[in-house]
Amino acid sequence: MVKRISPVILKELMESSIAHAVLDVRDPMEFHEKQIFMTTNAPRGEIEFLATRLVPVKATPVVCMDEGGPRAERVAALLEECGYTDVSVLEGGLGAWEAGGFPTASGTNVPSKDFGERIHVENEVPEITARDLYALIEGDTPPRIFDTRTEVEFERFCVPTGRSLPGGELILHAWDLDQDKETPLIINCAGRTRSIIGTQALHRLGVTHARALKNGGMGIMLEGLELEEGKPSEIPAPSEESRAHGEVLGAQVAEEEGIPFVSVEELRALKSQADASTLYVLDVRLAPEFSEGHIPGAISIPGGQAAQRTDEVIAVRAGKIVTYCDKNARGVMAAYWLRQMGLDVSVLRGGLTAWLEAGGGIEKPSEAASGESPAGAGEVLLLEGARAQARAYSAGEASARKQRFGAVLDVDLSSSFERGHLPDSVWVSRGRLEEEAPGRAVNQRARVLCVCEDGRKSALSALALQRLGYRRAGYLEGGKTAWREAGFSLETGREGLDEQPKDVQLKPYDIGRSAMEGYLTWEENLGKKYARK
Repeated sequence: MVKRISPVILKELMESSIAHAVLDVRDPMEFHEKQIFMTTNAPRGEIEFLATRLVPVKATPVVCMDEGGPRAERVAALLEECGYTDVSVLEGGLGAWEAGGFPTASGTNVPSKDFGERIHVENEVPEITARDLYALIEGDTPPRIFDTRTEVEFERFCVPTGRSLPGGELILHAWDLDQDKETPLIINCAGRTRSIIGTQALHRLGVTHARALKNGGMGIMLEGLELEEGKPSEIPAPSEESRAHGEVLGAQVAEEEGIPFVSVEELRALKSQADASTLYVLDVRLAPEFSEGHIPGAISIPGGQAAQRTDEVIAVRAGKIVTYCDKNARGVMAAYWLRQMGLDVSVLRGGLTAWLEAGGGIEKPSEAASGESPAGAGEVLLLEGARAQARAYSAGEASARKQRFGAVLDVDLSSSFERGHLPDSVWVSRGRLEEEAPGRAVNQRARVLCVCEDGRKSALSALALQRLGYRRAGYLEGGKTAWREAGFSLETGREGLDEQPKDVQLKPYDIGRSAMEGYLTWEENLGKKYARK
């Protein structure tokens, strides 16, 4: 029987120094609309993939919460089944928390956004407006514009003449950027946080003429100015002088800020205790570097993203964190920001180079890291058992037996369903699979085929359906990837989707003008409490 915890006791736990995690298992858009500050969104539909990354020590107290429905109960039971020993559910969910008079927040990556606005206010980070920037672009002295978002985001849209330079790379480019002090140097992102953090990082490194683009790409959209779309992300390589200078700057920042280092042997000792003491090893290099090989158990979170999406990596804020890159510079800058957020962070001295020189092995991820979301680390809960229990259909078998299936359920993200799904399949929110399956697959005695992109989520869904009584539930082995590779076609479009699925976090610029205006106002308001009295 899963334990219950009252809102009052949860509040006391969250204000204490006890290591713990609070997992909000609702869908991302639900979490965005309203949440308890400093909780971690771990959606029911993704929990098997996230749990051991977010909460690596299974003795850690874990509180699961939702709106007061069945999802938190299911996640808590799943965690207990998989060996977590101190799991409870917030009694009454978010509604009970509010009824107790306790505050809520709204937004995405709220702790990081709040931190960014504090940095903006306390350091008076200089800015340039969208219209002033475009006047410079069209003028006699075009500015140098560097976009600190991920490569994927840059390719969606960018400022004209802008170049891709993810924020964690700035320390390696500082010397190069500082050689020309006359040409305006502008740092941007889609909104505010990474523009602010990137600009202040350069100021901390001595590049004091850098300015942030106020409100980023959204500010440009709201002014009715044009952005470029589909421009390839070609990150410039720093000069050898700048790369070497970046390492010197990293050493200076570490000494001046008291940032501790750990040796390879000390990291090995920490890893040997990782079953009993929470440890997050963060690889802050670019995603392609991580995909080429990384320290076993590391999480890919490039430096600029580490400050932007901290809550997506670190659910146990009392845990120990070690950052690393190829040498020291990028690891130091990531640690610099995370320590300012109140986290216990050290840097692996010498980075991956030192690890390899000391005979440390590396591993490669089963799928390439994107750089946008954290990747790597942790087992997928229940997957091995799901594959052993549920029948796997090859693409050829599934195609030949198509008429024999009582239902074909696509349990992937709604965005993936829209991009491509098997003919005659219907979308089911995996986070609400147990509630929605009976309406999509009426006959429990019929064969049911679960489908996702790579076959893992659908194997887990087939297991869940079997536990509901769908004894003949199976899954498409290799998922839609295998289906395409076998030469079979997919359908596209939104037909079959809920009107407004909540399983994917939409960006404000995907929604419209009012969403962008509200989002930017919300961000700026976060900083008001830090303004000087």
